[in-house]
Amino acid sequence: MADNSQNSKAGRALAPRSVVIVALVTAICLLGDSALYVLLPSQLELFSVTPTGAGLILGINRYIRILSNHWASKVYERLGFYRPFAFSVLLAALTTSAYGLFVGFWALFLAHAAWGIAWSILRLGGYLAVIDAAQGQSTGRLMGMLQSLSRGGSLCAVLAGGILADHIGGRQVFVIYGVMTLTAFGLIPFASVRGDLGVPEVKSRSENSTKDEVRSPGRIRVLYFEASVVWLVVAGIFVATAGYFVRTIAGDGTMVLGFVIGIGTLSGLLVAIRWLGDLCLGPVFGHLSDRLGKETVIVTSLGIAAVSMIGVALWPTLAMAIPAFTCVFFASTALIVSLNASIADLAPANRRTSILSRYATWADIGSGTGPIVALPMVATLGFGWTYGAGAAVTLAALGIYLAVFMRKKIPSNAVLTCTRPANNLSE
Repeated sequence: MADNSQNSKAGRALAPRSVVIVALVTAICLLGDSALYVLLPSQLELFSVTPTGAGLILGINRYIRILSNHWASKVYERLGFYRPFAFSVLLAALTTSAYGLFVGFWALFLAHAAWGIAWSILRLGGYLAVIDAAQGQSTGRLMGMLQSLSRGGSLCAVLAGGILADHIGGRQVFVIYGVMTLTAFGLIPFASVRGDLGVPEVKSRSENSTKDEVRSPGRIRVLYFEASVVWLVVAGIFVATAGYFVRTIAGDGTMVLGFVIGIGTLSGLLVAIRWLGDLCLGPVFGHLSDRLGKETVIVTSLGIAAVSMIGVALWPTLAMAIPAFTCVFFASTALIVSLNASIADLAPANRRTSILSRYATWADIGSGTGPIVALPMVATLGFGWTYGAGAAVTLAALGIYLAVFMRKKIPSNAVLTCTRPANNLSE
């Protein structure tokens, strides 16, 4: 009996039910958005849009979130956790279905803009569930678990979506995914999340919170910038251009072991590497960030990503793209997990939702700008210049992070205590 109790506690410690359920709901809701990044750029004629139009469609949801992230934080503070989270599921189902039911720039533009509102609520709900479950401990590991489980939906979406699109058509895929998204409602009642999660806490620690706000705003601002760069390069440039890259390099398809693989399948496989990294390596990188220090993981990952971008910029071939994209996508998993954990640790309790929403907004500025700039840039200047620019921006982000986070620490215990919450950035 004692053994069973210990096993149960270990299971909860490894995978808190609130984090697992919220992550699974998020995974289902991500089906449509993830598939859109593969099917829209690779099948422009089917959706009646141009490369520039596709970039605007893929980027608008991020710019909408610049406004909706703040609104989402206020909704959680006012209504608690469950009602906003359930609304985001309904909105995700409607927007996913719209991708398949309508064609043309404006219909897809408006649908993806509405998805931006849904994602603001879903993402913030995931952050809040992790902070609640972590209680200041193992934030990196739980952020990695959230990233891993939620992006499992993205992996399924791009793999199955690419294959299905080659056989039944891209628009039909979104109708199927829209119906599947509705099943997420069945999971929400099982999420053991506090109903008042997100409501600002009473300032019982007002003195400590004030010190945190005075000592850490510089680091918090740098984390805003780093998140913006990571999402600009990974989601904005590499994910958005993957389908167009395959279309340009491989044409209608390529021969593998005597079989012709269609462009939809090829694009899905390439982007699937991104979500495979989140699915398999998110918890691993989260654990490493807790053990080795978040700074170490972030600096190493930025360096790997920059070198990989330079490689594909110099040799924009399919043979180079596969290992280069893999390194960039895996490095981005480590970066996102570590940056998310860092901001969660630095955010004072009485300003948690506002800081998290502002952090999400900066990430959205980057990921929203990427597709709008990258697809027209690829069409006019080529992949070499586009990926080279991404490498330059990443190196600049690395330099700024080193200057702020890796500089020689001031030997004052008081300063270190104020700068870092209970779960230190470096342990």
